[in-house]
Amino acid sequence: MSGEGAGRARGFGARGRAHHPPIQPLGGEEGGGYARGGLHTIPASVTTTVGEGGTLIRVLSNYFRLITPQDTIVYQYHVEFEPVIESIRMRRAMIMDHKDKFGNAFLFDGQSNIKSTTCLPDEETELFSTRRTDNASIRITVKRTGEIGWGNFEMLRLFNTQTRRNLQHLKYLLVGRHHFDPNVRHKIPEHKIELWQGILTAVNEHDGGILMVCDTVHKVVRTDTVYEILQEILRRDRATFQDNARRELAGKIVLTSYNNRTYRIDDIAFDKNPLHVFERRTGSVTIKDYYKEQYNVTIRDERQPLLQCMPSERQRRAGVQTPILLVPELCAMTGLTESLASNMELRRQMTNLTRADPLRRVQNLFQFIQNMNRHPDVQREMGSWGLKYENNLIELPARVLPGEKIYTQGSTEQTAAQFQQRTGDFSKEIRGKPMKVPVNIPEWAIIVSQRDRQIVDDFSSTLNRVCGPMGVQLNRPKVQVIDNDRTGTFVDTCKRVPPSIKMVVIIVPNNNKDRYDAIKKIFCCEHPIASQVVVSRTLQKKQMLMSVCTKIGIQMAVKLGAEAWSLLIPPRSLMVVGYDTYHDSTKRGSSVGGFVCSLNPTLTRWYSRVAYHQNREEMSNNFSVNFTHGLKHYHQVNGKLPERIVVYRDGVGEGQIAHVFQFELNQIREAIKKVASNETVRLAFIIVTKRVNARFFVKGSEPRQVSNPIPGTIVDTVVTRKERFDFYLISQSVRQGTVSPTMYNIIEDETNWRPHHHQQLAYKLTHLYYNWPGTISVPAPCQYAHKLAYLTGTALHREPNVRLADTLFYL
Repeated sequence: MSGEGAGRARGFGARGRAHHPPIQPLGGEEGGGYARGGLHTIPASVTTTVGEGGTLIRVLSNYFRLITPQDTIVYQYHVEFEPVIESIRMRRAMIMDHKDKFGNAFLFDGQSNIKSTTCLPDEETELFSTRRTDNASIRITVKRTGEIGWGNFEMLRLFNTQTRRNLQHLKYLLVGRHHFDPNVRHKIPEHKIELWQGILTAVNEHDGGILMVCDTVHKVVRTDTVYEILQEILRRDRATFQDNARRELAGKIVLTSYNNRTYRIDDIAFDKNPLHVFERRTGSVTIKDYYKEQYNVTIRDERQPLLQCMPSERQRRAGVQTPILLVPELCAMTGLTESLASNMELRRQMTNLTRADPLRRVQNLFQFIQNMNRHPDVQREMGSWGLKYENNLIELPARVLPGEKIYTQGSTEQTAAQFQQRTGDFSKEIRGKPMKVPVNIPEWAIIVSQRDRQIVDDFSSTLNRVCGPMGVQLNRPKVQVIDNDRTGTFVDTCKRVPPSIKMVVIIVPNNNKDRYDAIKKIFCCEHPIASQVVVSRTLQKKQMLMSVCTKIGIQMAVKLGAEAWSLLIPPRSLMVVGYDTYHDSTKRGSSVGGFVCSLNPTLTRWYSRVAYHQNREEMSNNFSVNFTHGLKHYHQVNGKLPERIVVYRDGVGEGQIAHVFQFELNQIREAIKKVASNETVRLAFIIVTKRVNARFFVKGSEPRQVSNPIPGTIVDTVVTRKERFDFYLISQSVRQGTVSPTMYNIIEDETNWRPHHHQQLAYKLTHLYYNWPGTISVPAPCQYAHKLAYLTGTALHREPNVRLADTLFYL
């Protein structure tokens, strides 16, 4: 199995091999620890990263401690194959031909790196192996690049590579970046898909030492190949085949059958086929011959077009600049089509197969570590390095923050609603109470087709009934009935809505995306009016109508500037910012950046902007420009600038943290300087990550009692990273399965706040998303920014009208 740096396969047209990254210097960072390839992002002003307050509890986490020796010297070697060998399996086999030279303790990462406790006598050693596909002689050059001690970052690579070796011994298969158990594949033949179950592992240095995180992962793999899908598209319409194929396949993820790697399709090269010739070090070769030579694979159809994939970021860093070309018949589709994704029965079936409650997860983790530690090959190899994983999950302290009170109109600290924190839901507590700041809706309209006309009266009267107690006064709507439900008819009617109308409710017969997109483009871009699209079937269930109308009423009022509820926010002169990105489904290479900032002390009024970008630099520039707009608008509304700004930056992958830290953060600092001039505005910048591997479990009094932590649970030690000011917050409740925490990584902090102040503010903000009367997984500004970017990237495909910037029009 591949080691660190394996990434995805190098493609056709890629020349040579990337050099191994330079060896880290011996020793760790100041104060001990492993010298890291990652960034040290703890702000200089921070003296402690551990919070205080709340109720102290003990939790388990899905981490295992790795016991390591302290005194062994490891020698590192760089390996080159001539001619180049692409197949990891073949490279491994050739290195194993010479295993006696490297001693008992050695590891090859499958790419270009060998670590061994044996020092070869010469600095450069030449070895030879025979390639079994054509009996060619392959020269292997092994260069000693230095020695590393146990406090070096390179040792983390060794730990991860050895762990992947352990999974090999357990017969797991590497697919993409994760390992999957070939014996656990759930087949759903009626939909031509398989659900694979696997394990995710990663070894890192944490505040609690060297720990391995483990989590169950799943992958949806289709049993039909891309070649078969192309044939089906061709059969449907030969005249528009190429356009249809590009539209259906662009952006999809495929899995190659010959090396189990995943790629994202960017385009289809209809001008190329498997007889296409490309250059490599040893001369020209056709793609067909290349696959036969490297993987012993025979391509059947020589006329099929090729899939074109742009190199990943990791591949670009390794020197791959040209597109990677793949053969459709050797690629399986992954993921679900739109029709499968909307199949509720299939989704329920998959959920039942993948969802695990806390007890089952803990049992699976315990069984996994037992299987690994008891395997004789794992024991032998780990023992040769002096390594051993502990058999028990990490146990660590956590804190539960106090529950929050929900304020509506007229609430005091004594009368504000206290809700059951465990449920994460305060809908019962605010039902029938007036909004914190309600609005009246005197002029509004309903657009409905003739087929759904009969539900309008019930809907409008029920809506009026539920809005009254909320403090929202509705006049009778102007009802426009149209003859049919064609998109063009809806569009023409929407364009004729007079500007005196403040809110338009459009009742549509189904979830037709083209119709929805067209309606939203009119009211968000061309003819800026608050709009609410409702599918008619949601209004036809009499027993659910009150509940549905309550949600619609809240959305309508909030889109017009109402503040549904609030919390006690102690810092009075504070602005919070949310930023997230979303890829536009129609613009190749373009993404949308959604920016949201608060305008009032209770953090319940928002200013929202959008900008398109093609790359990171453009994204950061746009973020800075919209941040400047937001800061100026805050000043315009409040007559002064905020004393503190807290930025919650979502949508940042692990590989993007360096760019955000080194460039984006500086641009935000510069934007503040330009606007604030002589005033002092203190900045905190926090990266918010929802997709994390960590999970936490609360032990009960009995051995088999394991449950999810309740909302408000904070973890800020042991499994947190040594180089970061970070913490985990569980803010939402789940009825089934295991709850996922959200990680907050504070990369700048001028606020002079202690850690628990940041933790409390983040938790408070998870209560302020007006589409759900309860807590969510991220701070409200992040979710608003996501909703804004999502609507723009999936429906509008352009920037919304700036006249709507003061409202939550995208809810």
